[in-house]
Amino acid sequence: MQKIIASFTGEYALTRVEVMAEIEAVFAARLSQWYQLPVLVFFRDDLRLEAVAYNQTGGVVMQRLVEMSEIKGRGTLKRQLETNLAKAAVLKQAARYKHFEKELLWGEITACDAEQNLYVETEVIAGERVTAICPLNRIGLHERHSGKFAMGRRRAFHLRRVEPVMLNGTPRLKVMVDRVSKTLVETLLRSQLGPDAERIKLRCLKRYVGHKSIVFSTGRLPRSAIIAVDRELKERVQVEIVKSLPGDE
Repeated sequence: MQKIIASFTGEYALTRVEVMAEIEAVFAARLSQWYQLPVLVFFRDDLRLEAVAYNQTGGVVMQRLVEMSEIKGRGTLKRQLETNLAKAAVLKQAARYKHFEKELLWGEITACDAEQNLYVETEVIAGERVTAICPLNRIGLHERHSGKFAMGRRRAFHLRRVEPVMLNGTPRLKVMVDRVSKTLVETLLRSQLGPDAERIKLRCLKRYVGHKSIVFSTGRLPRSAIIAVDRELKERVQVEIVKSLPGDE
């Protein structure tokens, strides 16, 4: 059993405790369905599984050990366990990636489907390659058919949403990005400021995608930063210097 647990931890990037909890839950659900009684399954100290069925008779709760060797349909049980482990792995990954929603991502265009949605290879967390989707309606009209989004081109995106989904019965992580968010203007500008990014507050108040973005800033922004964002988004970035951002007074 120790080797089985170790193989699952490696395959699904889960901890030993997480794998053991899923094994216990799957066996408990299977036995409870089989016996039509609540069954608790747990690992003993020697990593052997033990199952206890509970039955209430005359107001008294009776317990009895269940012989694990009697379990039938082990192939089905294994498939259910693999599905549960895959779900747990995706949920864990989604929880980690959620912290990075609304941040700036750079990614390489790798595919375009029949609906013209883009697929982008990127890293939400350094060293972890994932494929994100950028829906057609999340790309400005001025960019949709430009060479800027040819296969292999690297572009900036706003990480819009991360969520676990089921795709043809298989758990998957869905990463959604876009090019039309006001937040993308802000994060692109901050990425150009270096150490000054901590000192200067800025906010994109309005964005007319493909035409102009209006940004309020509490400090002077380098012209090079504004030009870099202008070129990446193909729209004019208008910056107004203010003492404080609206709502911060």
